[in-house]
Amino acid sequence: MSSTSSDDDDNRASPADYAAAPSSYTLHKDPPPPRSETTQTAHRLGSSPYPALLLSALNLAALPNARKSIRGYPSVMQCNAYTAIFAVAAYALSAGDVNNGSGLTASWSAIWMFFNARNAFRSRQLVPIAMTSVVASVGSLYGYRFATLGRE
Repeated sequence: MSSTSSDDDDNRASPADYAAAPSSYTLHKDPPPPRSETTQTAHRLGSSPYPALLLSALNLAALPNARKSIRGYPSVMQCNAYTAIFAVAAYALSAGDVNNGSGLTASWSAIWMFFNARNAFRSRQLVPIAMTSVVASVGSLYGYRFATLGRE
């Protein structure tokens, strides 16, 4: 039995062995795999303030129809709020804060879709449906960018 315990002592790793072993932190230090051209374009657009400014301008342009209470458009209060929110997100992106800018735009686009998509599709009008499509696509773009922030 004593020979077994000496064998176990011989097989134990020394502190030097632990220092030489790669940790989980160093395992992920390899460069990321090359991105496709589509992925590079999505990352570049997801860091740009211009799609968020497009959403801000789109909600501002919908304001006259919202004042007339035309079916399918957001309300006046929503148009004003979303114009300001997307403008703030565009400012954050233009200042270089990709984390907050893309996260703001993605989350508020999802909220816009939650409150307005059903009314837009029920109206069967081209402009509200197109507006919904633009909000969904830009929100997806920033959502993808926000979800892949750590993989740069």
